[in-house]
Amino acid sequence: MRPFERGRFAPSTTGRAHPGTLLAALLCWLDARHVGAEVVLRLEDLDRERTKPGYVDAMQRDLEWFGLDWDARTFQSADRERHEAALDELARAGRVYACDCSRAVVRAGGRLAPDGSHRYAGTCRARRVSAEQWRGDPRPLRLELESCRVELHDESGVDLSGDAAELFGDPIIRRRDGAFAYHFVSVLDDQACGIDRVVRGRDLLPSTILQAALHDVLGHERPRYRHHCLFLERRDEKLSKLHGAVDVEALRRRHTPRELCGAIAGFVGLVPEGESHHPAELIEGFDWDRVSGSDIELRWDETRGLSRAEREGSPESERRSRD
Repeated sequence: MRPFERGRFAPSTTGRAHPGTLLAALLCWLDARHVGAEVVLRLEDLDRERTKPGYVDAMQRDLEWFGLDWDARTFQSADRERHEAALDELARAGRVYACDCSRAVVRAGGRLAPDGSHRYAGTCRARRVSAEQWRGDPRPLRLELESCRVELHDESGVDLSGDAAELFGDPIIRRRDGAFAYHFVSVLDDQACGIDRVVRGRDLLPSTILQAALHDVLGHERPRYRHHCLFLERRDEKLSKLHGAVDVEALRRRHTPRELCGAIAGFVGLVPEGESHHPAELIEGFDWDRVSGSDIELRWDETRGLSRAEREGSPESERRSRD
């Protein structure tokens, strides 16, 4: 029996794919293919302000060029009717209210939540909206969460248990611009598509408890979660996710698909560094125990391409300083 039936890779289409996108896609894809499960590409194209013409098509082309295929692909923007029906149901249950609070008010009245946002104190809870009213209300809409401890463990061993209402407060489910909020639609779409396994970067780990709570509110069975390491780059002495410096268009000018796949797999420990591979060649030997538990600092150079950043004082670092 398969340990799970269906996973998904769900990139936001607010920019071009970058090395971190390819890492997340590759690990999610290998995780499913290794056990004979299906894997779905879900293109999260709801952000009206940041999704530009061409980003959706470019994301699909970049992943195909890299060597990944999918058992199905979906577009979040095509499911608005289903998203609205779920909000109708929550409004009929008396759990949706309109919020007049500005971001400054939320920051002033709430402590930091685990994901770096500010916990909402529930100031506007009295402003309930009905299933008949909410479409005509221009204000952001929030979902009242009941205080309840959720027991949750990431497959890598991290204990994520906690009370989502206490940690985050009531989440926004429809934004001021009319777009549905990320956590709300992500949970709805996972359930609708039969996703019982979620593999993604550890930057999303702090908000997993909120998504688990939303699954509970909506009466869904929760998927299993695994969060993996990230690619980082150094910016002014700080480490940030590697995406702004290079996208797949630039990578394609320096690397073949096999070179890039082998490099990414090598950086995280799946194969020896320096090898070239097609993703399908990594399926049989895939093992999470071989994937790095620590984030990896990389560097991009138009001449050398994508490489691991050398530690100060390492033989490679000293050799390059002499070149």
